[in-house]
Amino acid sequence: MNHIPRLSEVVYYGLCHKIGSPTEVRFRREVMDTEEFVNNPLHIIRGYDRMKSGSTREGFRLRTSDEDHMLWISNHKVICDPSQISLYHIPQHTVILMECDDLPPGFTRLKLISPSNYPKIRSSCVMMNGEIYISSTLFRDNYFQDFKSRSALMASSFHHGPCSSSNIQNVEADFAFCLWSNHWPTIALPWIQRCRQRGWPSEIVLSEILSGFHVVPIGSTPDNGEEWRVSFSKAEQKLVCSMNHCQFLCYGLFKFFLKEVINLQNNTTMLCSYFIKTTVFWVIQHGNSLTWTPHNLLSSFWECFKLLIYWVRIGECPNFFIPQNNMFRKKVVGSAQTLMFSQLYDLYCKGVSCLLLSPTLRPYLSLSILYRSMSVFTNESSIISSTELDISFYKELYSDNAVCCMEEFRVYMEHLKNIIIRRLTSYQIVTLQYMTSIVLRNIAFLIQSSIYTNRYRNKIQYKANKVSNKLLKVSCTFGCVSDILYLAMYLYRDCRYEHSLNCLQKAQERMSQPYIMYGLNVNVNVYRQCMAGIPLGKKIRIAVVKDIVFNNEYTCINELAMEQIINKYGTPVLLIPPLVLLHMLLILNHHRQDDTVRSQEYLQDLHTLLLHDDGNNVPTDLRDISWQILGICQQICGDYIGSLQSYQYSLQQKPTHYIQEATLLRMKSLPLGEM
Repeated sequence: MNHIPRLSEVVYYGLCHKIGSPTEVRFRREVMDTEEFVNNPLHIIRGYDRMKSGSTREGFRLRTSDEDHMLWISNHKVICDPSQISLYHIPQHTVILMECDDLPPGFTRLKLISPSNYPKIRSSCVMMNGEIYISSTLFRDNYFQDFKSRSALMASSFHHGPCSSSNIQNVEADFAFCLWSNHWPTIALPWIQRCRQRGWPSEIVLSEILSGFHVVPIGSTPDNGEEWRVSFSKAEQKLVCSMNHCQFLCYGLFKFFLKEVINLQNNTTMLCSYFIKTTVFWVIQHGNSLTWTPHNLLSSFWECFKLLIYWVRIGECPNFFIPQNNMFRKKVVGSAQTLMFSQLYDLYCKGVSCLLLSPTLRPYLSLSILYRSMSVFTNESSIISSTELDISFYKELYSDNAVCCMEEFRVYMEHLKNIIIRRLTSYQIVTLQYMTSIVLRNIAFLIQSSIYTNRYRNKIQYKANKVSNKLLKVSCTFGCVSDILYLAMYLYRDCRYEHSLNCLQKAQERMSQPYIMYGLNVNVNVYRQCMAGIPLGKKIRIAVVKDIVFNNEYTCINELAMEQIINKYGTPVLLIPPLVLLHMLLILNHHRQDDTVRSQEYLQDLHTLLLHDDGNNVPTDLRDISWQILGICQQICGDYIGSLQSYQYSLQQKPTHYIQEATLLRMKSLPLGEM
């Protein structure tokens, strides 16, 4: 078995490439932590709270990684014991009591102790023995119907357990409308003692976990419409984040093995990834003899695999927090259980070579077997370069911050003071700066949009313009290279064409530098040489170009107002390649100045870009809006035949945005019959 440690290190190396290095996984979580911490006060003033969960929140970035969102009403409080009612203020809080008597472990009924002012809660209530309870079935259906009615994108949602599931830009996302408790369930109190006896998780992590749990609207069986399931999603997230990197990769290896070997070969989904997570938790907590290092990765995986086989054999998978809750109770039973055990045991008899059945792991294992003298280094610098780390981090910076009203802006700025005094990592600081640039930009455009809809426009225009202008300039100092295009767009809409052109010239110069990074497109050698020794925050300001985001909550420029209005019923934003918007603004500014020669010149440049770009500047997913923009510019400049062709090309592209109706309307508006 001397080859096992070497194979373990090879697998560790391969998994770091597929799943992420220690630093990558750490900053993925730190970015999401920062966004969650910043945005929570904003959600609360809207009356609800939320958190992300699932494999994406845990730090995975696999093609199959799901995005889970849990949402709950902020002022509805679930209590585990009647004495806890004194901790809340009625009627500011709606208090709900858990009742677990005569129910399967891990499930509860919810009795409404004080009235709720939420219509969907009131319409979810049923009478039982003279008391008011919240029906999980009615609750789930009420929120599901509301969720489906929000937009065309959500209209195709479907029930997935307690969740409403949707496909958002090719990512499967689950939205669980649930309720929250600030306490710890009585039935799970023994878990606390077990953790302290076993020494995992640490006391710090344990104290964070004990801050509360969720209840989600699903019963132990489909016909138990009054039962709710106790959910430890937040606790599980904390546990995964407390793993060392080898433990995390073992969890990832087991997920690959389940999807690509167990489920694929057996053509079944009897075993799910939640069972895998539970198995790893139990092995970490009880495997005192295991050493979780790259050298022992396969041995650790094998312990997890053996435990899963044992559970399938006896038909019992104890919930990590409530062991009395056998999660195999109605799923792994009878002849299917016998067959599954037989198949798992066959894999076990193959030994570690069964991992060769995984397409993800096979290349690494095959090389190691063929070249027995091959060795790898498991230190991070040997696994991933600094440039690759930068690219990975830039991908994590989201651009969909939803601060879109002045009240939220004030809350955000107040909350920012509390955040600044916290001890933040370098990645969290950069994330916070980037988020702030987005917030300032959103507010600037909201102010500008209000000018054009306010009947007292002339009295407030000067002051509002001054504030918006300043906000956008500050935003540019925090944001990336392409953020100056927002300022140019603002100046164009305000008819300050020369000022807009000056910004566009600066943007063109900065975006044409040889070290610029857009998506995955970068000259690695030039970037490495030019960015050596430069802090991460400054790199973003001088080297990173990101897609331009048109938030549907306000109008950015009138020429794309129709697209924003129609897209509002589909996706929350329009995403535009920065080089496409740069050309659009150059065309429009020169056209408004009656500079026909220059506007036609840039019009031809944009046409050439769309015809010949290989995806480096105009990604395939954004070609629908890019051809639409060319058509709009051609129509404005009087080239109606060219405009018609561009609109037709837009309809032929992948429909990333919901703009097809706008395209058809623009085609109808072309004065082709007069030609």
